[in-house]
Amino acid sequence: MRVFILLTTLFFSVSSLSARTWKSASGDKSFDASYVSNDGKLVTLRKGGRILTFSIAKLHADDQAWLKVNHPPTEKEKGLKKAAAAVPRGAAFDTLKFGDSRKEVVEKLTNSSNVVSSVPPAMISRVGLNGIFKTKQTIGGLHCYLYFDWDNNAKLKEVILRTKGKSLDAYSGTLRNNWSELIKLLTILHGDALQGAPYPNSADLQDGLILGSHLWRTEDEHSVLLGTGQDSNLYSVVVRITNERIKANPTG
Repeated sequence: MRVFILLTTLFFSVSSLSARTWKSASGDKSFDASYVSNDGKLVTLRKGGRILTFSIAKLHADDQAWLKVNHPPTEKEKGLKKAAAAVPRGAAFDTLKFGDSRKEVVEKLTNSSNVVSSVPPAMISRVGLNGIFKTKQTIGGLHCYLYFDWDNNAKLKEVILRTKGKSLDAYSGTLRNNWSELIKLLTILHGDALQGAPYPNSADLQDGLILGSHLWRTEDEHSVLLGTGQDSNLYSVVVRITNERIKANPTG
């Protein structure tokens, strides 16, 4: 799955750090933002009241070098070995749990009554997991396809539900219906959202970005984020279910 830049409108509580200028990989774009964290693959920055998370590879070589020197990934900084890394726990999606192995994920999804796949079980190991399972029922008229992310021990740490890309004409129609129905479904599952915003304006999106609108907390203190995104000239709705505990910005 293509690496997306993740741009959320959710206001998270993070330490107040000095901003610095960051440049794109090509060096033709720059912006000021404060460093928050990185895991060696993704970096999280704060720009004004928004949190941006994107691939470190999107940064200029000078900024990548700056990260290595000043903010090495947390696990390396602590000197943790793969085997010693904490295994994420708790419910993820359907019968999946954070910490499941790839084999467990395949078995659970194959036996699930809530998702289907057009790929025969014997072929899954050849084609990979991302995008081959989808919700059995449509949500607001659209299926959501499943994508996965794994920790250093090959254990499940994130599940992403994403609609197929649609044209701009569908952005205010079927995609918005899907977004609205997902809000209802996620509210039933997890209660009221900690933070919510109106349906993102398509004009605020750009290629490679996902603009978040809602944040929920699960009973296991994991996070569920809902947003819309653009990939080239196609648009989609995205739900990110992660074992991270993303803190909402306090209000009032």
